[in-house]
Amino acid sequence: MWNPSLSPTASPPAPGATADSRAAETIKVFVLAGFAAETSFLVLGLVLFPDHGPLLWRAVWTLGLCGVGMGAAVGALTFLVTGRFAPGSRPALLVTAVSAAALYSVCQTLCWSLDHNVGLNYWGSVDQPVLFLVKGYVAAVLGGIVGALQLHTAAGRALTRRVGVFR
Repeated sequence: MWNPSLSPTASPPAPGATADSRAAETIKVFVLAGFAAETSFLVLGLVLFPDHGPLLWRAVWTLGLCGVGMGAAVGALTFLVTGRFAPGSRPALLVTAVSAAALYSVCQTLCWSLDHNVGLNYWGSVDQPVLFLVKGYVAAVLGGIVGALQLHTAAGRALTRRVGVFR
């Protein structure tokens, strides 16, 4: 049950919101966050490392496997961790941000390991390993924070109500 005393600036869940609709919304938010981050990584990779592999496979990896796949996994696991908290509460906000950032960081480490150790080097993990890791971990933290704000603040809830994919 939503308790406004826990977070005076948060909005209550949408009328009729069920655990299933909250789970779907959480997954959608983190798929969009992951897709946005991976799109920026694709552009950055094409600018900095234009000759590091075919565009088709680089796009499939970033936008499909990581953007959608990682985002869906992060969203689903984050909801499993945070689903028991009242939507809009401070604990929900904090646990969502930390959980999503940690999960995105695990994905970043896996991606670095695959790109670096399998020998693909599509994204410069061999040429610029520090850049590869730092940009990914910064994006992981930002993705967790932005996703939590989107799901658990009044401004974020208002935005999701205006965006068609959340209807």
